[in-house]
Amino acid sequence: MDKALRLVYNKIVEQSKKNFFFNDINLPNSVDSRLELFQLNLIIILWYMRFSKINKNDIESIISFFTKDLESLLRESGEAESRIGRKTRKLVENFFGRLYAYSEQFDKIEKNESNELKLKLKFNFNSTSIKISKIYEYVRLNIIYFSKLDSSFFFKLKFDFADN
Repeated sequence: MDKALRLVYNKIVEQSKKNFFFNDINLPNSVDSRLELFQLNLIIILWYMRFSKINKNDIESIISFFTKDLESLLRESGEAESRIGRKTRKLVENFFGRLYAYSEQFDKIEKNESNELKLKLKFNFNSTSIKISKIYEYVRLNIIYFSKLDSSFFFKLKFDFADN
């Protein structure tokens, strides 16, 4: 992956660590919640890249890097080497399901149409303590923001995520 894409990926990582998610949205501080949040932020960026007609190879590069990152995460967490491939496949399949489902809802948000994103978030985050309305608003603000972002700013990292 080229340097610009790696920096975009790192920006997603940093965004996903912000206290806003744990303090304001009440996201549990668990591996599953952090992974779900990271995937959501990654999908926002992938949606933007598709929306802005950024080179498909760049989109595939970020997804490939994410897959390798998942494998590393499993190794670091002490997962048995013989199970890493199967677990990675399952996580990637789940990711692609979310990518499709969320992107479809993001398109509706961008067009100001009714959508089912809150239901999908509630199902995927699977916690009664999370303030789904706040995470929905976070996503909505980011979709609106990114739908207006000039792609020349994207690769120069002249963008931020909206926190609320």
